[in-house]
Amino acid sequence: MKILVIQQKMIGDVLISSIICNNLRMAYPEAQIDYLVYESTTPVLEGNPSIDNIILFQEKHRKSKKEFFNLALQIRANEYDLLIDAYSKLESWLIVLLSGAKRKISYQKKGRTFLYTDNVPFAAFPKTNLGLAIERRLSLLEPLDLPIEIDPLPKLFVTEKENQEALDFFEQHKVKKDRKTVLISLLGSEKLKTYPLEYMAKVVDTIADNQDVNILFNYFPKQIEDAKIIFNACKTSTKEKIYFDLLAKDLRGFIAIMNQCDLIIGNDGGAINMAKALEKPSFIIFSPWIEKKIWATFEDGIQHMSVHLNDFKPQLFHSKTEKELKKQALSLYQEFTPDLFEDKIEHFLNQNLNNTEKPNITVHQNKVPISALIITYNEEQNIKSVIKDLDFAEEIVVIDSFSTDQTTAIASSHKNVKVVQHAFENYAAQRNFAISLAKNNWILFLDADERISTELRDEIIETVAQKEGPSAYFFDRTFMFKNKKLHFSGWQTDKIFRLFQKDKAHYATQKIVHEKLIVKGTIGKLKNKLIHFSYKDYCSYKQKMILYGKLKAEEELNKGTQPNFFHFYIRPLYQFLYQYLVRLGILDGKKGIIICYLNALSVFVRFQELKKIKSNLRFPEF
Repeated sequence: MKILVIQQKMIGDVLISSIICNNLRMAYPEAQIDYLVYESTTPVLEGNPSIDNIILFQEKHRKSKKEFFNLALQIRANEYDLLIDAYSKLESWLIVLLSGAKRKISYQKKGRTFLYTDNVPFAAFPKTNLGLAIERRLSLLEPLDLPIEIDPLPKLFVTEKENQEALDFFEQHKVKKDRKTVLISLLGSEKLKTYPLEYMAKVVDTIADNQDVNILFNYFPKQIEDAKIIFNACKTSTKEKIYFDLLAKDLRGFIAIMNQCDLIIGNDGGAINMAKALEKPSFIIFSPWIEKKIWATFEDGIQHMSVHLNDFKPQLFHSKTEKELKKQALSLYQEFTPDLFEDKIEHFLNQNLNNTEKPNITVHQNKVPISALIITYNEEQNIKSVIKDLDFAEEIVVIDSFSTDQTTAIASSHKNVKVVQHAFENYAAQRNFAISLAKNNWILFLDADERISTELRDEIIETVAQKEGPSAYFFDRTFMFKNKKLHFSGWQTDKIFRLFQKDKAHYATQKIVHEKLIVKGTIGKLKNKLIHFSYKDYCSYKQKMILYGKLKAEEELNKGTQPNFFHFYIRPLYQFLYQYLVRLGILDGKKGIIICYLNALSVFVRFQELKKIKSNLRFPEF
């Protein structure tokens, strides 16, 4: 098998995307794995045994159409079986188009899905503390269903010679061997990504005051004037701990120096990512316009920590776009004073310099303050999947009405799921009881036969994170007939409340089935659809429609309805014709006939059951 991975970006991106190659190597040890990258980024790939060939995208390929076309032809001549495009921009699209690869995987983006055999949703929110930068890359491996345990950690490889040269360099600069060494990511790649110089000096002072350590500055030679400004602004006692001129000659030299350090603190960028790949603890100070959720990788509050102005002053970010934040980055930086996170730096230093035991990197799920509620009865075939879809919720509660199958056993096997047994009276009562159990204000109801797409999941998380907005949200639903979408038959406009605030909504007790939510405040609707696997087979759907009919009979009884010929015959016939002709069930073929008939049957059962109830009331059995 021949595989090509594409990542035409900067050092941090190329290093992180190398995890694709690393995992492919574990899954396909005999495969040829090539990596297409910018020429300037290759030092972070040296010595990586997962990569057979590095294909260089050079400046000439960008400037000359002829050179670019020659590169594309070179790639086509390699006859790759699999191509993974982690860059997904115009340059890579053209290469993919001409590649001739049998299978092509990239992110799902409008207007170019035809280029790829597999289009993976581009996640908007991280599911775990790996961070979006890692999770998005790993998502490109999901279509392959690799038979391995995925390793999410990027890796750098330093030779013995490089390590020794770094140690010799430390010796030349008389670095104290009895002290631990802290590397400062002093300056960002641009001014908008650089913590204000006078503030950075105070951060360095905090480190020096808190710990007796060696302090190294990381900066490019062209940045030396800014580095001097920070150095000169430091206290005299701090300057005595700084080795200002201990600077690597090239990127491989820097990697070797970083390998001799104990941790890194400073601006987000390539240096931080390289330190993490060397398994060094990191403390990141993010620019106000950079999204922390993307690059705060492996965050655990111990070995890896980060701070963002939004953590302390969220009001400054309300309703602002990334473009607006970028324009205001310098002024926002002024609000990001070192005193806001001084205690966090001290905690980080104490955890990672004074503790002799090295903590392992742990991966944990990010939880959203939502109570996810599921009402069940004999749902052993569905319960595992619906719980998996809700793994982002802080609380999951299953309210079961004494199932006779394995529903409760399966649900109880999940540590994050609480199972409560409660006798079923009707849907409205059961849902109101479920709400009473929720500890969070945001409620997300899901039936066991409903599923959440990645896009809907991200939209739910984003909605809950908003400080202001509607009290409740409708979801449009896609009705699935077995495993195929039903396009019409009355289900094309199906929508239902599924997300709302507990203190602003409750279910009306008059509506026993197809319950009605009473909402205080405004109502919204989410863009992405909920998937409804309602029709599994004829018998189970028929039983569901009969149950609905019987419950509806109680509603009719409460309304004082007197069943007659019209209800028994005209209403069911009207229901069928309305769904089949007016609501276009005829266009769903055989599926449409089945669905329209069973819905009409539910109407017939409703009034038959009503007649039976009234008869029992008139002539009770003794």
